[in-house]
Amino acid sequence: MDALIHTLFESGFYRIMDFKCQCVDCRTSKPEYSEAFAISFVRKGNFLFNVFRRSLDSYTGCVLITKPGYERTVTHAHSVPDECTIFQFTPSFYTALLEQYGKTTFFSNDDLHSTLYKTTPETEFLHFYIARLILSRTGSKLQVDNLVMEIVHQVLGSITDYHPDQRIHTRLKQQHLTTIEGAKQYLTEHYTDDISLQDLATHCHVSPFHFSRIFKTFTQTSPHQFLLSIRLKHAELLLKDTTLPVSDIAFTTGFNSIEHFTAAFRQKYHCPPAAYRNKFVVAS
Repeated sequence: MDALIHTLFESGFYRIMDFKCQCVDCRTSKPEYSEAFAISFVRKGNFLFNVFRRSLDSYTGCVLITKPGYERTVTHAHSVPDECTIFQFTPSFYTALLEQYGKTTFFSNDDLHSTLYKTTPETEFLHFYIARLILSRTGSKLQVDNLVMEIVHQVLGSITDYHPDQRIHTRLKQQHLTTIEGAKQYLTEHYTDDISLQDLATHCHVSPFHFSRIFKTFTQTSPHQFLLSIRLKHAELLLKDTTLPVSDIAFTTGFNSIEHFTAAFRQKYHCPPAAYRNKFVVAS
């Protein structure tokens, strides 16, 4: 496959690569061999990942999980070139990973070579946050390592049997994949702002009514809940990794009052922010 692939970050047990397809007119690629275990976030485009007797319909909101040692081909299904962030892990890490997850159906069944995981707002934010730390050169190796491990546990701890979402049909993807890609990018880059539904719809060039319906179809959540979830995820990371006062964390992550932040955090994590932080202080 004709693609630009370069390494964004490398640590002791993984590397993070940026993949951008350069194919101008190709339908199905030649067979390629998966040499390493990888978790790949699809950022743009739509492609079918063909491996063994399965064809995995991959687009924004999907994470492709691939075992090492298998051939695959890729069929392009959209005019927008595919873009992915690939987390590729070392053989020794994969061996250790199997000790914890090896009994799950995906890893124990030799006929399952790859599968898809549907993202949550939290995993979307982790992906964005890691990329921001790397590209801005503001994250330490240990910080990025910890975030990558969190992605591994969230994704592998939630693997289920892959079933295509029948609501997201070919015509809908052709018309609105770029709508959702743009909306999620806008939300993750401006989540501290006071964003309205009209702001999102205008940015994506659709009406608020249609935008709300399309967004929920692709993400299984409303724009408001998506925004709230990524704000709370950032707050959770700051509570664990910094000594910032709770009030500063509330306003840093986009909440307009400490009371609103505390109530939303308690509903999501079943305890107030200060108590949540204390759990990690005691554990360390």
